This record gives sequence, structure tokens and C-alpha cells, in this order.
Amino acid sequence: MANSELHVIRDGMHTHLVLPAHALCSLVPQLKPYFPQCRWICAGWGDLGYYGASHQPWWLGLRALLLPTSAAVGLLAINNLFDDLHESATLYTLQLSPTLMKSVAMFVCRHLALDRSDQLTKVRERSCGTQFFAAQGVYTLANTCNNWTSSGLKMAGLNVHPMINFFPSQVEATLRSNGYLPAGA
Repeated sequence: MANSELHVIRDGMHTHLVLPAHALCSLVPQLKPYFPQCRWICAGWGDLGYYGASHQPWWLGLRALLLPTSAAVGLLAINNLFDDLHESATLYTLQLSPTLMKSVAMFVCRHLALDRSDQLTKVRERSCGTQFFAAQGVYTLANTCNNWTSSGLKMAGLNVHPMINFFPSQVEATLRSNGYLPAGA
């Protein structure tokens, strides 16, 4: 079987994992209606009240960092990685075996919370198309989106210590220390 591409995006203070849509939809079929025809799904994780909210006052961000809060998974359909990314985003590409790709997909899917009816709970959608769903896990200062991305990279077989990767620059340093450079570098 051929290798699969996993992508990592840094966009500002956030990092995201980008997986083939079929890898996620095959594990959580409830995603199919939300992502009927896309090649990739960009996945991020953050505080339920703050992540993706249209109004993000400073106190809400501070509360997210200082108090343990519920989490959300943000998912964005992407068809063309280079056309659909924000111009300030940095993209890394990793070639993974099918087994490692499945491990990363399972990691992402484990964080999607299903309700008693075995359905996803969509909590919001941004005008850019990102859809936010209730998630498993607790967001804290010691468990941020960048720690989450790093945990996904650990599932991808990288040498990484997720608990010390709080900042996007640390996630990028991890990628570089594992031999990955940004696209176009």
C-alpha cells in the first residue's frame, strides 16, 4: 500500500492536522453529511467557549487558559491545500504509512464527542467554513491546541514530547528536528 500524506499547518497561534477526508469519515461516518465532497479535513482542538467563537474577548481567552474547560474540535474542508490555506499559514507535509495514518485518524476521531443518539453535536460554524463540534477532553493551560497537535504527531511516529509543546513555534521545532521543512523551503 502507498504512503499517505499528513499535513501540519501553523496559522498564527494555532496548529492543525490535515488528514485525508476518507480517513476520518471512514472512522466516524457521522462526518460524511458535513463533508460530502472534500479531499482533506483540517482538524484543530481548543476551548469550547473560545475556539471559533465570533466574539473572543480577552477574559474568555484568559478563562480558557486558567480554568479547565470543555473542548471543541474544529474541522475545515479543504480541496486544494495551496489554494485553500490562509496566505500566512505554514504547511508541513509528512509521508506516513497507512498504519500510522490510521493511528492519527483514530486520535482525531477519539476526540469527537458523540451524544446519546450516536450523533455529533455541532456548536458553531465560522464564515470561512470551519465547523466546530463538541469534543472529548479538557482544555487547560497545560493542554492546548498545540499540545493536541503534538500528540497527533506522536501518533504519526515522530519523536515529540507533547506536554512541553505549548506554542506553535515548539510544534514547528519538533517537525524540523524530525527532518521536516515547510513547503517551499
